[in-house]
Amino acid sequence: MLQLNHIKKSLGGKEILTDVNFIFNKGQIYSILGSLGSGRTTLFECICEDIPVDYGEIITRAKSTIFYATKQSVLPMYITGYEYIEFLCSLNPGSLKPNYYLDKVAIPDDIWGNLICYYSFEHKKLLQLAAFLIQKPYVILFDEPFDYCSDEYINHFLSVLEEMKDNHVIIISTGLLKISEKISKDTVILNNGELNLVSKDTMAIPEIRHAVLDILGEAENEII
Repeated sequence: MLQLNHIKKSLGGKEILTDVNFIFNKGQIYSILGSLGSGRTTLFECICEDIPVDYGEIITRAKSTIFYATKQSVLPMYITGYEYIEFLCSLNPGSLKPNYYLDKVAIPDDIWGNLICYYSFEHKKLLQLAAFLIQKPYVILFDEPFDYCSDEYINHFLSVLEEMKDNHVIIISTGLLKISEKISKDTVILNNGELNLVSKDTMAIPEIRHAVLDILGEAENEII
């Protein structure tokens, strides 16, 4: 469980998170949907304590670890993908061979020996996914790993998370409704500094769907 109680956060004099209340349960994959500037990244940074909250409380199980995969893919650029995974395996007793994790996330073996700086956006995200498999954190946050990416990549990424979700709280952010609907049946919307759950059935109501699209600044036919 990850519980957010009345989280408030301002940056540069602007209130970003006004009153965030939500309980994320273990064993589920959540999609947080919000427009550009809605505060998705700020919320993730508060959860992983990269920045302090101004008010409120974040509760999770004792001694739990949080893995935050940033949108910019903060990775060591000048080692190979194989060396990176090999290093993580060396730090985590009980890990399997690096080949297992690289194969599991479907990184082509012909780029294992390439420097990470030459990896595509999708391959960098898959390296972060491999890191999650090795480190096994309780809470995992992925900031926009899917927006404008290939269906093959998205589907494989989600299939790996589905296999691993039972012992984790998994939260993925996106700015696209169609992507949100791929991630999870229901959608958690971040708007006006608050989180609200919209069920699949509610989202199917045309007026609600159009209202969400308006919040995102998109038309239905503009979403891939």
